[in-house]
Amino acid sequence: MKYLSILISIITFMSCGNSKDIAAMETNKEAMEQISGTYYVTNVGENNYSQEKLTLQFDQDTKSVSGFSGCNRFTGTYKIDGNSITFGPLASTRMHCQEANNNIEKNMLSALNNVNTVAIKNQELTLYNEDAILIKASKNSDAILAQENNYTIEYTTSTRGFFSQYVFENGKLSIQKDRNSAPTFRTCSQEETNKLLAEVKALDLEKLKTLEAPTQDRFVDAAAIASLKITHQGKSYEVPKFDAGEPNKYIASLMSTLLELSEKQ
Repeated sequence: MKYLSILISIITFMSCGNSKDIAAMETNKEAMEQISGTYYVTNVGENNYSQEKLTLQFDQDTKSVSGFSGCNRFTGTYKIDGNSITFGPLASTRMHCQEANNNIEKNMLSALNNVNTVAIKNQELTLYNEDAILIKASKNSDAILAQENNYTIEYTTSTRGFFSQYVFENGKLSIQKDRNSAPTFRTCSQEETNKLLAEVKALDLEKLKTLEAPTQDRFVDAAAIASLKITHQGKSYEVPKFDAGEPNKYIASLMSTLLELSEKQ
């Protein structure tokens, strides 16, 4: 009986161990299946890279990861254990790129090498090092496109007795003709929205702060002063004050399109 009890205990212990191993395998399999697919990177650390078309592609069958990191394509392996994830050595192609793209790539590859935890919710992938978020990505390419097109364009003109403001955001145009009246709103057609977005995307937003006003009439009290501010992905870019109706030629086409839309009923 003594030996039988010991044997039963051993079998029970082994069974429990096997059950835990099987449960762990099932958990890992579920995690592998959940992560499988292509993700579009929106953020690396505090940097918003949604316009850079960075990708992460996980292949469950080969346990491999690949993607575009800003300049080159990369490939490697990954391993999941519960909510822990590690990446094997990552190999990249060796294309020559501009310094800005090289910096983006360094940031992304460095982040991947330091990842140790993964979370997936509603097709959103977050890669951590402990509690620090290193990479955020989404399977929903429409969400990425929405971020890319998320521009707010604000044009204001004013003097002591005159004020007007035009604000475009999310396909809608707000028009205010004086300080005391409430703005009116106009929903732009998709064609109109695309035209205005094409105009703003053609600009180097960092260049706006360097634009010089072509005329100086605003230094006379009667002349209206104009300002243009464009906000994209949480960052604002402003043109130095200029005479209303006399923008720098770099933004002239954008201004013309915006004002043309404001006149339509």
